[in-house]
Amino acid sequence: MVILIGCIIIVSCSKDEDIQRSPVLLPQSITYHLNNVPMDKYAVGPSKSATITDIKTLMSNPDDADDEKINNYLYEISLATRDLVKDRVFNQTIIGLAQSSETQSANLLELETVAPAYFNAINAKLGLKNLSLESISNDLTHAPLHPNMDFMETAEVEYYVPAIFIPNLDNLNSNLQPIISPNIGVDIRWDKSIEDNIITWFYLTDTSSFVTEILLSEATSLNTTNPLFLLDNAVTTLRTPENKMFTPLNVKGHPEDPKGTQGMLSFSSYEHSIESQAYRYESWLSGKSEFAINAYRIDPNGDVHWIYNDVSPASKVINDIKKNEIGSLQYKWSHHAANWQPWSNPWTPNIEQNGVNMVFWNTYERDWNRSVKPLGTCSANGTTIYLKGRMQYTSEWYAWIPSTTTVHYTRFHWIYDNWAHWNNSWKSKFRIWRVHI
Repeated sequence: MVILIGCIIIVSCSKDEDIQRSPVLLPQSITYHLNNVPMDKYAVGPSKSATITDIKTLMSNPDDADDEKINNYLYEISLATRDLVKDRVFNQTIIGLAQSSETQSANLLELETVAPAYFNAINAKLGLKNLSLESISNDLTHAPLHPNMDFMETAEVEYYVPAIFIPNLDNLNSNLQPIISPNIGVDIRWDKSIEDNIITWFYLTDTSSFVTEILLSEATSLNTTNPLFLLDNAVTTLRTPENKMFTPLNVKGHPEDPKGTQGMLSFSSYEHSIESQAYRYESWLSGKSEFAINAYRIDPNGDVHWIYNDVSPASKVINDIKKNEIGSLQYKWSHHAANWQPWSNPWTPNIEQNGVNMVFWNTYERDWNRSVKPLGTCSANGTTIYLKGRMQYTSEWYAWIPSTTTVHYTRFHWIYDNWAHWNNSWKSKFRIWRVHI
């Protein structure tokens, strides 16, 4: 990346390929204006406070020490970084880094090379707490909760980098003031209406000494053009191993009761579950689990198609599952796939297929405010795709170990012949039906 301060920025770096972007003329000053950002009733300034947004309480996690550790690290980085959002060049640098990443995230370690003055400024403030971006990165690890020791890879420690995730990267106005967040969720126990809101800060003017604190919802993130700078533990790549020799967890099932056969054939899921409270990937202060799916189709020509696009590329939320519903089957129809023929061959999962339609997918706990993490690498028809979902941690998948999604594609033949097919792991259940509409 080359930065010409006060003039233009040209992004031209990527680990996979050079990315050349058109020069961006920087304005002389930031425009301090909030676009479609409601001033929430829980907004707090320097003279107000609200127990519902008490940072110390919200960062704690009695069930996951590594999560609590990461929350504290991200909070300290946000404090050390937030004054820099008054600097238009810093903002454009962060936006440029996010644009050139796979995850819409600016890896803050890259500042050491592309903008060392900012890297040093952040480290100077972190140094007051005996921290640095390097030391935090070395300890930004998370051990998966309740791994299955029959599959040792589910116990592997996760490694992350400190980053700024920009969820509205494709819809922002870089001239506007950013809104920055330590990415800490609020306590919803007393007010269900603020579920999935996070604490955020902004400066009213370039001379403001204090930040104004508000709550940010996903709805606002979709509507505002103010750059949203959310601190996050990010991954550097979505590529995962492909374990083609893995034996699929679910074999051909027993025939189900037939339904009506009139109308156009398609395939939909109905029964689903999160099997245990051990796999409720929500904090003790939060509410429902977003049981989501990410899926792609690789057609016989090797072209890739999104199947869903409800909440993020190729994803949708199947159901919001309450804490007391975990461990029980839930019932909700959700379209899974059209009748794309020729169907894949379900009997030889370990062989890469050609000339057929392959539907690869995984289910996961979705968090709108987190950068995407890998859900699996899959290949067919000479094409490789990377499943992904907005998750806090890479272990928050439900259906398949990510390295095995390549052998867990949708079994259209079995669904058609038996009317339905279970897709179960120790974490979840998910049944797909033959449907005529």
